[in-house]
Amino acid sequence: MEPTTFQERLREREALIRGIHSRANSSAKTSSDESCPGFIDSPRSIQERGADYDNYSVSDYSDLQEKEKYLPPLPPISTYSRYRARRLLLTTAVFGLVFVAYHVLSTANIYASRRATSRLTAVNRDHHEPYFSDLYKNEEAGPGAFPLSLQSALPSDLCSICDCHASPAFYAPSVNYASELPPRPHVKDIHPGPDSVDMNEFMRQAILDIYCARQHLDPFQALKLVRRSGSNLGEMMSWSLGALEFGKPTIYLTTATSPSGKAGAIGRPQYFRRSGRAIRTWMVQEEATVRQKHPGWQVVWIVAEDEVDIDPLVVRTLRRTGVPYVYFAYGLTRSWGNAQKNAVMQVVYALSRPEERGGLLGPGPVYGLDDDNKMLPDLLDLLIKVDRIGIIPMGNLGADGYEAPVLDELGEVVESESLWSYRKYAFDYGSFSFNSTLLGTVISGPMFWKHNNFAGESEFLDQVIGNIRDLEPLCGREKLQDCHYVWHNEPLTETEKMTDDEEVAYVKKFGAERLFEVLGFESRESDQRKADEYQPPDSDTEPESLPGDNEGQETQEDSESEEQTQDEG
Repeated sequence: MEPTTFQERLREREALIRGIHSRANSSAKTSSDESCPGFIDSPRSIQERGADYDNYSVSDYSDLQEKEKYLPPLPPISTYSRYRARRLLLTTAVFGLVFVAYHVLSTANIYASRRATSRLTAVNRDHHEPYFSDLYKNEEAGPGAFPLSLQSALPSDLCSICDCHASPAFYAPSVNYASELPPRPHVKDIHPGPDSVDMNEFMRQAILDIYCARQHLDPFQALKLVRRSGSNLGEMMSWSLGALEFGKPTIYLTTATSPSGKAGAIGRPQYFRRSGRAIRTWMVQEEATVRQKHPGWQVVWIVAEDEVDIDPLVVRTLRRTGVPYVYFAYGLTRSWGNAQKNAVMQVVYALSRPEERGGLLGPGPVYGLDDDNKMLPDLLDLLIKVDRIGIIPMGNLGADGYEAPVLDELGEVVESESLWSYRKYAFDYGSFSFNSTLLGTVISGPMFWKHNNFAGESEFLDQVIGNIRDLEPLCGREKLQDCHYVWHNEPLTETEKMTDDEEVAYVKKFGAERLFEVLGFESRESDQRKADEYQPPDSDTEPESLPGDNEGQETQEDSESEEQTQDEG
């Protein structure tokens, strides 16, 4: 062996430590019996040179073997690679943890400093005197009970006010609410005498029972309504029923309204005033004729508000119409009026149920009058013809402007002219009227209106009739249904848009007869014509005379000319 063999082995060892596949030194020389590859494959080259690869880095045929014992043995290549990878991974993890900890601590310090700088401190004029003491001294604020409507509540508290063991639940507050809520009235409170009824106690109990039954309401909504009634009863319900007679057949007009509805965007008082005047016209004008045709009928208007409070402007309008009414809050739901439609039917049932079950008024037709609909007084003459469930044409709907039932040769309803042909019974909410005796019998309660989505007329009619032929055409049994007494979503005319103050100014200037003449109910076309001829109250000139006025003047002129001719003769 040449003396340089040991130095070559040292170089191979150094290459093995530096890397498995390190580039060999270009000046390295190999022995004469062996060639050197471009890359040193240390494990292969060493294994080829001897059998002691597992213990030593140099083979046993070295000429300086005594020096090999001073060289420590090398681990296998795979173990050495795993060791380096683990050390690199551990180092990376340590540095990562240090970086994350530093970032978390710095962020916490920043937020802590922000909270410290944004903290509000009370500014006391005197360090020995509370900040709000001057308010109490000036009687600007005082100690008092926390408002019940703002106190936290759980759904389980509803059973402390309502008897949840009954079906449906009814108003019966426990002793825990004796200071906040009035007790349930006794029978002697509602009926102090054999022939007398306290309508205030009756209606309060009826509406509170409806709250406790909570149809289409969740427990939180029902609990809020019931608790607010203790101190805000006047803001939640109003009625005027003094003109009604007990046990007398009654027409029940029902309305589900909301301040966010179509009528609320323009002015709900004006819409309610228009419908109220039509009802009042049926009640008062030509009273002798009405009494002679319908001597035993009266009417009541039941309105449910989709809010926690009622609208004071609507209350004032209802009172001024002179129509008996019940107006109460039942919300907030914003669910297509389904909860309110069911609530007004619950009030109808409370008023019209048999006397032995606590009812006061007689049975009669129930009709759904939307707040933005327009009706004529003649509509009420049709409603009293209802035996079970009747159907009438509805304006502003259908392909030809009227959604009317189609009759066959026998005068029975076979289909509808509605555009909603996919429905089983394609009729609008204001196209039908049913007898109040169906509530609680054919129509199960307390959820009379069971639909909880858009529309629902077809589903409601499906509770009452089994076939479309069961509907009763109220316009007679002619094939052409030409009685046009109600319109869907009818806009207000310019005259109908006047506020109460504007109407007062108009009456002072031109007289009440002129106003009622412009607001006549003979036809929608004439109303529009008269509205176009209307001039604002601040005008100095009187509006142009109506066609009826010109006819009257011509008749008067003709009579004067005739009298003059007779005198000359």
